[in-house]
Order: sequence, then C-alpha cells, then structure tokens
Amino acid sequence: MKQKLLFFFLFVFSITTMFAQVANQPSDLVICDNDNDGFALFDLTVLDAQVLGSQSGIDYTITYHETQTEAITGANPIASPYGNVVSGYQTIHIRVEENETQNTALTTVNLIVNPVPIPTQTTPLELCDDDNDEIATFDLTINDNQITAGNADWSVSYYESQMDAEMQLNNILTPTSYDNTYSPQTLYVAVTDVNTGCVGFTTLTLYVLPNPSGAMGIPSDLEQCDYNNNVTAEFDLTINEGVINPSGEPFNITYFLSEADASANTGVLATPDNFINTTNPQTIYVRVEALNGCYALTYFDIYVNPLPYLDFESDYSFCLGDTLVLDTELSTSEYAFQWTHNGNLIPDETQASLTVSEPGFYYVTVIAFSGCGTVSTMINVEEVVCTDSDDDGVIDSDEDINGNGNLEDDDTDNDNIPNYLDDDDDGDGVDTLIEINIVLGRNVSHVFVDTDNDLIENYLDDDDDGDNVLTIDEDYNNNGDPTDDDTNSNNIPDYLEPSVALSVASFNVYKFSIFPNPAQDEVTFQFSNSNSENGLINIYNIQGKVILKGIKLEHQSSTLDISNLESGLYFVELTLGNTKTIEKLMVN
Repeated sequence: MKQKLLFFFLFVFSITTMFAQVANQPSDLVICDNDNDGFALFDLTVLDAQVLGSQSGIDYTITYHETQTEAITGANPIASPYGNVVSGYQTIHIRVEENETQNTALTTVNLIVNPVPIPTQTTPLELCDDDNDEIATFDLTINDNQITAGNADWSVSYYESQMDAEMQLNNILTPTSYDNTYSPQTLYVAVTDVNTGCVGFTTLTLYVLPNPSGAMGIPSDLEQCDYNNNVTAEFDLTINEGVINPSGEPFNITYFLSEADASANTGVLATPDNFINTTNPQTIYVRVEALNGCYALTYFDIYVNPLPYLDFESDYSFCLGDTLVLDTELSTSEYAFQWTHNGNLIPDETQASLTVSEPGFYYVTVIAFSGCGTVSTMINVEEVVCTDSDDDGVIDSDEDINGNGNLEDDDTDNDNIPNYLDDDDDGDGVDTLIEINIVLGRNVSHVFVDTDNDLIENYLDDDDDGDNVLTIDEDYNNNGDPTDDDTNSNNIPDYLEPSVALSVASFNVYKFSIFPNPAQDEVTFQFSNSNSENGLINIYNIQGKVILKGIKLEHQSSTLDISNLESGLYFVELTLGNTKTIEKLMVN
C-alpha cells in the first residue's frame, strides 16, 4: 500500500512539473545612444510578452533583477524604465513566478547601448552662377568621405528638411546632380551605421556664387593702322577694361590668345598694354575673375588696317576711239574715292575704278574709312593712234622687241618676216591673236601671258607649256591647228598643259645640259646624243631677240665664249634637224 501511494505522489509531481511556469528567452534590448555616453533608459516591460509566451499574465508575475541571486530570491526587483549601470552592455536577470504555486523560472536579457554616428561638420559646397539664376547643379557626394571621416560602415543620405531626415523619408534620389532651389540652401544629412542602424545628423550648405558676367559690358574691337607696312601693330588691350568692367568691381582681368587658354587660365598675355598681333585680324579672349573665384569669358577682335596704296604708272595711253580703265584695285567698303580730270571734279565718280575716253591729267584721292590716312596720285593719259599692221592684236610699237625703234629687225621665229607683219610671231602654229587673248581685258598694251612662267610671252614662245615639246608638234590630230587638241578632255589645249607631252613619231627631244649655270665668261654645252655635231645653237635675250645665232656644234661637249653678254636671263635654243629644245641660261 505504501508503495502505491509513493508512486501516485511521484506521478502527480511529474505532471505538475511538466505544466509549471516557463521563462522564455527574449530578444536583446538595443538602444542608440544619442549622447554616446554608453548609458540609456530601457522600458523592460516591453519584454513581458516575449518572456511569458503563451502563459497568461494574470497567472504569473515577472520581475527584473541586476543579479542572478536577486532573481532567484526575488529581492530588489528593478523598476522600469531602467537605466543601465554598466556602460554599453549589461545582462539583466528575469524571474517568472506562478502566482498560485510561487514556483519560479529564470532567464536573461542583454541591454545594448550602441553609439550613434557623429558626422564631421561638412564644408559648404560652392558653385559659380553661370547664367545668373542662382541655380546650379551640385554633386553632394563629394563631401561623403569628409562627413564619415572615411568610415566604410557609415552610409550618407540627403534631405531637404530636418523632419524628412529624422523620419528617413523623401531622401534626395540623385545626390550626384542636385539642383538647388535657392541660395544659400541648407540640406540635412543623415549618417547611418549599417551595422547598428543608428543614425547621426548634420547639415550641408549650398552656395551659388555670383558670376562677373552680370556686371560686364561688351568690349569693342580695336583697330590700328599698318604704319610699318608689315600687317602688325602695337595694341593696348587694356583700354577695353572700362567697357568690360564699367562699375569698377574688384575683378582680375587677364588676356589670352585662345578660349581654351582663357578657360584653363594658362598662357596669359604678360604685357597686354603693349601687345603686337601675330595674325590679322586676331581674336583676344578675356577672363574676368571675381574675388570668389568665379569667372566669365568675353572676347574682341583686333585689326591692322592697311594704309591706302596706289599702284599706278605715271603715264598710260589708249588707242584712238577706245577706252582705258584706271583701277585702284581697292575696295569701296574700305575707302572713299574722288576723281578729277584736268583739275575739274568728275561728278558722280566715286568708285574704285574710272573708265576714261579722253586724254589728260587724271587725279585720284583715296580716303580710308578706318582713319588710316589719305593718298593721292596723278596719272597722265594719252590718246594714240594704234597701228596693228598684221592684225594680230599686238600693236606695231609693242612688236619692237629689242626696243631700238626699228621694226624690221625683230623676227622671233626667223622666218624672214618681221614680227609686226607676222601674225604668228613664234612660228608655233598658233596665231598671236589667240595666244595673247588667253587672258582678256587688255587696253593699248596686250596682257603679258606666260603659261610656263619662263618669262617669254606665249606669242613669242614656241613651247608655251614648257614640256620640251614644241607647240607646233602638239598638233596630235595633224590638222595643222594645235588649239583643238585636248587628249585628256579637260578643256585645256595640250599645247598649254605640260602634263600632256605625247610621243610623236616624227619628233624626238634631245636633252642637253649647260654648265656652269649661272655662268660668267664661258659656258659648256653637254649633249646626250653623240650625233650633235650637226646641231645649231641660238641664244635669245628675255625679250626674245636673238643675241648669238647659228653657232655650229663641233663635238658632243662644246664650250662657248659669252664674255660679251650682259648679266641677265637668256634662253639657249638647240636645233637638230626639225627638233628644237630650249634651256635657260643665267649670266652673272
């Protein structure tokens, strides 16, 4: 019987123990330490529900104790809110007592006081107001490292109001390109410790600094006269500063030759009050910088204006019944003109050129609009009877090639017909009239036409394009007219185009060299063909007159005495059968 009673007692005790009070482990209580002293107030009652779990708060009493012993005995329960007495981290012991049986259970909770980030006070951000609207685009993040002092566990976000920052709402979504709304503007910065979630706060001030452009005027271009006739002049660039800075602000004004240099503030002109231009016109760039470091750019041009210059001969003539154009070759946009005839003002003649039909003394005055002076000149114009015996477009007086007054001894092509009676003076198969009219607009004297720039006019030159093929041999279609041969179809006759020199069966060019060249007393001719002993040499002066004629060659290399020739340019013509080759000779 005693054994049965003992068994029953143990069974009841076991059942009672199975359903006794339980103290559940609650989560740690964590508080951010606003003053970072390691201490804070904790509301311990918020743990009651976690500790009881499903147990009724009516049937159990929960108390909090600083030590385990106190928790076991129930002594010195802690009042809530409780201020921790151990800095930063403290364990609190929790007692759960069943009201009916006074049975107890124990557990613990950790009180954690986390430090709050203390951001570094930021340096204000400043940008220059480029368009004077007090708005600029800021990169707020450039101060992040300063704010966090380099702490990689802290994140930074920006807000337009303090309330938004404290509530972590409406953060600025594009902090790298934020447009301020007014200036100065204060933004609110929240710095979060990503490990604890604690947040510290600071502010960031944005300033949009005034730009000098609002106080600047537009500078004028500067002009100087070309007194040295070298397209350069000395300029004082600083005379524009009164226009650039009319209010006399304390701006620093510097000058540059390029916009890039002005923007980078490199290559500043050292002496702007004594600057000599390097091009004409030339643009000068000006950097205007305020004390706050903001700057604006402007520019102006400088010009060197030429002095009036007239390039007239003192005497002109025109043919009876014809007209003559006196052309200053100056622009009416830059100069004013006044013409007189025999001392009388010519009404309504204010252009750069004057067409005259009467002889007399003409006087032109040119006034520069730039203020660079006035120039005048007198021109004597004669009316003459112009005889052109051969109707080749060159009057007889111009066909006195050697200038000795005798027309009979001028025969360029040695055909025994004097030039003034020969309508093909160089015998190249192209009429003189055609050769001088390649360039039109002549008056009495024909225009100097020299296609190959050998200083021999085309109408006296039997190789007009200097390709060593005689003009008469560039009649490739063999119709007797070289002017209609255009083998490459570019509208330039072959006899005027040195790049076209076709092989002709009946024509061979013989090369020869002249040395020394320039020569003084004698010159040697060296021929490429050993059969040169049947060749002849003619030497012409620059006017086309034969100076030495019919010099027979005796060897492949022959020396000629030229000590009687005057200094100047000559042309040596080698004739071998029907072939002629011309080389230049300079005599010192």
